Amino acid sequence: MASSKKLSPNPTELIDWMNGEGLLELDWDFPEDGDLFAAGLDSMAVMQLVVAVEDEYGVELTPEDLTKEALATPTTLAALIAGKMS
Repeated sequence: MASSKKLSPNPTELIDWMNGEGLLELDWDFPEDGDLFAAGLDSMAVMQLVVAVEDEYGVELTPEDLTKEALATPTTLAALIAGKMS
């Protein structure tokens, strides 16, 4: 039986996933190092993101994880999720 464990997302997959979840409305060509806060990531969206990441990737983001640096771009967010999955 195949494992249902998700692989950690790459930044492009994360952009698509955030759009699909309705967390942010990012352009299809949003850069992997684009500023998520400038794109509309606010405190409410961060809380939704925490729940959605846990549901989708099975990792818990703690308050210590939720730094401006870790959530700044799709690249830094993907690295955070990958680090929690390993």
